[in-house]
Amino acid sequence: MTKKDTTNTDETLDLELEAELQQEINNATEAEAELEGDLETGKIYQAEEELERLRGSLSRAQADYSNLLKRVERDKVEMTSFLTANIIKKFLPTVDNLERALANVPADIAEQKWTEGIWATLQGLTKQLETMGVQSFVSHGQEVDTEQHEVMSQAPGKEGIIITEFEKGYTLHGRVIRHAKVIVGSGE
Repeated sequence: MTKKDTTNTDETLDLELEAELQQEINNATEAEAELEGDLETGKIYQAEEELERLRGSLSRAQADYSNLLKRVERDKVEMTSFLTANIIKKFLPTVDNLERALANVPADIAEQKWTEGIWATLQGLTKQLETMGVQSFVSHGQEVDTEQHEVMSQAPGKEGIIITEFEKGYTLHGRVIRHAKVIVGSGE
């Protein structure tokens, strides 16, 4: 290559670079003009408002999702408690029957092994219920509480005070699962 060819090549490159730079300047000028136009028409402000609206919507959606998770967990706990209470209620008549049977055992057979076995069975069943959170509550001598007691009838005695308990009441973790069936004093 000759010196003349090299000079021509350098000039060509310079012209190409100058043309590219001029094109970049033109593009930047057009972008600036477009931004100025957007500012004048309020497009940027509209975009910012839309962005804020979307952020608010996202925040509400996240809060709704969090509340949904809490509600599902609460419903799961309540359903478990409900199902447990229903199963336990099916065992309570067996406890009642064992208690009635043992309360009426004649003295002459009270010391026999099979009677002791029934006592042990009742105690084991009662202990298992207690480990599950089941407790009986005392009603005799207490004032009637509609949250705990179902009044079957009235008899002479101090008004509003429970005289007799037909059937024990039970709670599961503090919630009544079976009302005590009682006779209440009529005030006579």
